[in-house]
Amino acid sequence: MRIRVCSLWIVLAAFSIAVPVWAAHVDATQYLVTTSTQIGSATLTPGEYVLRAREGGNQLEIVRDGKVISEVPCQWEQLPEKARENAVLSSSNAVKEIHFSGRTAAVKIESAQASQGQ
Repeated sequence: MRIRVCSLWIVLAAFSIAVPVWAAHVDATQYLVTTSTQIGSATLTPGEYVLRAREGGNQLEIVRDGKVISEVPCQWEQLPEKARENAVLSSSNAVKEIHFSGRTAAVKIESAQASQGQ
């Protein structure tokens, strides 16, 4: 019986070490679109969306009705201080940055024109 219990603890310890490798933190925020809006190469029509980014990742997932409808390239950049709340920063109906509450890093979105060299 002691061998089984010991084996179980070894398996649990190995699993707890391996978990951080595949379980990176995911940040998400709700985003209500009232007029046609660009996020990278994706055009969003009016409606409710969830914007998700995996910590250290380079893709932003755009989710509508529980389904990923698009992924756009993004990059993480450091903020001077923690974001106080979730915020989607846009200009001329194009999303530029997404800040996540309590995080010192934000997601920056490259415009579709910039990524095409225009």
